Amino acid sequence: MRILMVGPGIGVVGGINALVDVLVPALEKKVSLSYCYTVKNRHLKKSGRLSVQNLLLAISQYTRFLLMFLKTRPHIVHIHTSQGLAWLKDTFYILLSKLLGAKVVLHIHAADFNDLYDQKNRALQQYTRWVMGLSDMVISVSETWKQRLQGIIPGDKICALPNCINVKAFPDYATEEIHQVQAMFIGSIGLRKGAFDLIEALGRLKLAGHVLPTCIAGYEESEGLLEKARARVQELGLNEMCRLPGTVQGQEKKELFAQSHLFILPSYNEGLPMAILEGMAAGMAIVSTPVGGIPEVVHDGYNGFLVPPGDVRALAEKLIFLATNPHLCRLMGTRSREIVETLDVTPYVERLMAVYRTLHVNGRLTA
Repeated sequence: MRILMVGPGIGVVGGINALVDVLVPALEKKVSLSYCYTVKNRHLKKSGRLSVQNLLLAISQYTRFLLMFLKTRPHIVHIHTSQGLAWLKDTFYILLSKLLGAKVVLHIHAADFNDLYDQKNRALQQYTRWVMGLSDMVISVSETWKQRLQGIIPGDKICALPNCINVKAFPDYATEEIHQVQAMFIGSIGLRKGAFDLIEALGRLKLAGHVLPTCIAGYEESEGLLEKARARVQELGLNEMCRLPGTVQGQEKKELFAQSHLFILPSYNEGLPMAILEGMAAGMAIVSTPVGGIPEVVHDGYNGFLVPPGDVRALAEKLIFLATNPHLCRLMGTRSREIVETLDVTPYVERLMAVYRTLHVNGRLTA
């Protein structure tokens, strides 16, 4: 079976790329897989915007896709997409694939349903519904997102397939004793992931006389937000408690996971964040919000806590509780590791292969 996968490429920081990095090596052992990258060596903050540069880039991407399609003649084109202008750009891969006679698996990683569908004008809503309907199968990253997508396309065209992770790539740090709880955040620095809410919550910890060493890592959602966050840390007198190194990758990222016991992601909307799964694999307790697919892996009071988005007071209370109860933090980290082992890449690939085989034979997944 020949598969042409479309998604972000080398040097791109983001959740889709984190999944692709795990998925592609495992999938290559099962099928003849070719990969067409849509963006390379580029921060996501520069993508998804209407500009001459992005228009020219899109044309070059479509050309590359067509050349790869004609060379590989895939049975199935598997397209990773998100929302906003990025989604609209990716619709052309669907149209081209159908025109060229391939089956299409559309893999939706959107975080904000409004940005994907609800708040678009009526013409764009109809276009979105029509193009999604052309896909032979739509993969959602959680049951919650499957329910939302059923408002656009029939449920028998949607397969809920939670993101996977290579659990073995993460040592189980949950066996180590905690002397002082250390926390981390990794994601885009801006409003959507709640980075500024976390900074305000840490300010409340300091006022209450508590210490929680925290690293807030990631690229900025838009120009200037990282410096704004650093300035706020300084205003609150958190320089000794909180650091913002920007994007971390490779060995620096591994060391950060090894040093941390608590993973914090107070997002306002999500699909199913790869960063949370990575934190769970590293044996961390999780403090996050009940949005998207997060409640499907973070069980409030069991392997972490869920607080309402934007509720800085509730966030601070949970951070204080875990910072002052290291044994509970460690227990929750152990439970996180146990939960995420069910989302390992091996069973994920088997489920994805079942989708591929059914489409290849029948044209539609029936179970």
